[in-house]
Amino acid sequence: MHTRIKPIQRSMLFFISSLLLISCSVEQKESPPLEIIEPTEELVEGFTHDPKNIELPPEDPIEQQIIEVRPPAKPPLSKSQLFSGVLKSHNRVRAKHRLKPLKWSNKLARYSKEWANHLGSGSSCTMRHRSGQPPYGENLYWSSAVVWSDGFRETNRVTIKDVVKAWTDEERWYDYQSNSCKPGQKCGHYTQVVWKNTTEVGCAVKVCNDKSQTWVCSYNPPGNYTGMRPY
Repeated sequence: MHTRIKPIQRSMLFFISSLLLISCSVEQKESPPLEIIEPTEELVEGFTHDPKNIELPPEDPIEQQIIEVRPPAKPPLSKSQLFSGVLKSHNRVRAKHRLKPLKWSNKLARYSKEWANHLGSGSSCTMRHRSGQPPYGENLYWSSAVVWSDGFRETNRVTIKDVVKAWTDEERWYDYQSNSCKPGQKCGHYTQVVWKNTTEVGCAVKVCNDKSQTWVCSYNPPGNYTGMRPY
């Protein structure tokens, strides 16, 4: 038995079918492409969109060498600046023991210069006392050059005040009771400076090619006799 569809029902069916067709056509339509936004420094801190600008740490990092900045070279000290206060430096220490002040001797200065030049005859200054029994007492001082990180060498700005101070600082190593230096220490430079019979001193300095330097002071009469106290 066949059911007959009424005209109004037929219209409704047609309308629903049309809606289904429209819906299918919409679903099958291709979706527009998505917009891709690359990350920027403002969006992601620490990154950049250009891989060429990314700095990677080295595989084997090398410690950087610190280059010391060298100040402009100072003019060399004059002879008067080098030897200024030579007698005062000696006599200040001698006065502590009520000893007569020393006098400057040009003869001893020339004698000291002769030996200083001999010690500096090579590429580098050395420090060695005269052999045998020289007629005068002798104190020696040596200083290396100032060497900067770039290899530049210059003379250490030493004066006679620095030299005599280095010698007289040995006073703390001298024991008057035993008339000897403390074990493992030297005090012979100090005892020569304060030797009571010494009356004259003359000094000289030699600066060598490598900018090292040797100082020589000669004393008359000489001191440091074995078994005798300096004062």
